[in-house]
Amino acid sequence: MKLCLRFLLFLGGWLLAAPAAWASHALGGQITYQYVGTPAQPNLYRVTCRMFRDCSGIAASTSLTLNCRVGTPTTSCNSNDPRNFSTTLTAGLVTIGAPYCASAGNACSAGGRPNYETTKYEAVVTLPPAAWTLSVSENARPALANITGTSQDLYLEATLNNQITLASGATQTVNNTSPQYLDQNVPIPFVCTQQRTTLSFATFEPDGDSLVYSLDRALEGCNQPMTYKTFVNGAVDIFPTNPPCVLMLAAGTGTAYSPTFPIPSFDITGSCPVKIAVPSFRFTPATGSVTFTPYYYDPANAASNKYSVVGKVTEYRRLNGRYYQVGSVRRDMIVIVTDCGNNQVPNLPSIAGAPTDTIVVQGPVMAYTTASFTLSDPNPSDQLTVTFGLPADQDYLSLYVDPTAPNVPISVTGNGTAAPVLQVRLRPESTLLGRTFRIPVRVEDNACPLRGVQNFVVVLRTVAARPLAVAGGRPRATLSAFPNPFTEQVSFTVPRPRGTQVVLIHDQLGREVARLPVPAGTGTEATLTWMPAAALPAGVYTARAAEGGPAVRLLRR
Repeated sequence: MKLCLRFLLFLGGWLLAAPAAWASHALGGQITYQYVGTPAQPNLYRVTCRMFRDCSGIAASTSLTLNCRVGTPTTSCNSNDPRNFSTTLTAGLVTIGAPYCASAGNACSAGGRPNYETTKYEAVVTLPPAAWTLSVSENARPALANITGTSQDLYLEATLNNQITLASGATQTVNNTSPQYLDQNVPIPFVCTQQRTTLSFATFEPDGDSLVYSLDRALEGCNQPMTYKTFVNGAVDIFPTNPPCVLMLAAGTGTAYSPTFPIPSFDITGSCPVKIAVPSFRFTPATGSVTFTPYYYDPANAASNKYSVVGKVTEYRRLNGRYYQVGSVRRDMIVIVTDCGNNQVPNLPSIAGAPTDTIVVQGPVMAYTTASFTLSDPNPSDQLTVTFGLPADQDYLSLYVDPTAPNVPISVTGNGTAAPVLQVRLRPESTLLGRTFRIPVRVEDNACPLRGVQNFVVVLRTVAARPLAVAGGRPRATLSAFPNPFTEQVSFTVPRPRGTQVVLIHDQLGREVARLPVPAGTGTEATLTWMPAAALPAGVYTARAAEGGPAVRLLRR
């Protein structure tokens, strides 16, 4: 049976009942962590929570409570493990969103245009080897179109497993820094109704671990998912024509929101007076990108234009030829649908005339690799600004954009009118050998008051500059190092047997500063750790197998 809609709407519980008197400031957030331990003080982690606040709600808290519980998100909720503890996250940097053009202003006030504020909270905690669940709760979410709950709290969560049970049954302690969300990814995106948009949950992984992206449930407490509403309710003309043009939901289509269908996004076929709507919310697990076309905007009801979308990143580390989960992070954000008027968002980049949200290039370390693509905008007079998201403190991946000449700064303005070919030149250091590096890219036009935005991801897969030399019938060994950059110690994974016997460390002048024997044992790989002497200064060092092969560049902070 087909369900006829004069506007595929949804907002089931929202239109049927008045919203409760909740506080409405907690739009979303995320928890990440960084290993900062030393040999004298191991197991130290800097935990960072970023909270996204609605500017029309109450002021941000000056502190938050971080709960650290032993166990998985499911088993730790009611755990009485004596290692459980809570601590205070202290507020620090505060930034205000900038979705509007400069002349319109981007004020954060109760009576102005919708906007958001991000507050950064931090604390350093000791997390002994175990499986940990880190969480923060904040009251409360605003009324939203796609979810509802009992407490309506915002619950943020991350996991760390710094004690791995290997396939052999033995345990191994690891140090781990979680995937890091880049500032390039706007946490509270404004998207245009009835225009196709791509957003990204892409992260940077400092340890070189493998990442898996997924869409997840919105939570209001530990193992307490929120309830997803139905999206079929009411009768409103979606196409303002006379006689009216209505939509008909395709046969067999579900009528409820879910983590994988959190926004009323549809592919529309047919012609008036009846068009057919097929739910379409495309997710790319390899990059964390989502592409959708929202088909509802209500200027009289702000809550009906806000949707919770949650992305999860799970990281796996390769040890002795197997992959083990070492952590996960989640970003809980609100997508706000708005009317962009006559302005059309920039097009996705195209390669050979085909649009794409993911540009994949493969190139050697220590050499430039070029990715070429075309940018354009449906509005001929619009000018585009292109920004590439990289960690602010990275110095091991050289990146330039090159519309006319090499070495142009990373942010390029004024490429919207002539559909230019943009060339991205990437030069990864040897530390990235064998890694996949995801770079989120943001393209925005100069419309006013609200700028149109599009997002895509450049994926760099690094390979050796040339095949590894073969000596005595066996390939020369390759190294991987983590964490890198490091402070007090760095660990190496090396092949075994018939592989590396000694790892040599040299400073920038080529002087040998350490000689590390590879421990004996079985299995295909071995792990060893270098703890530099106190007299060795911070700076750049290189590690290389004594019998040859690629060097690994190390940065000691």
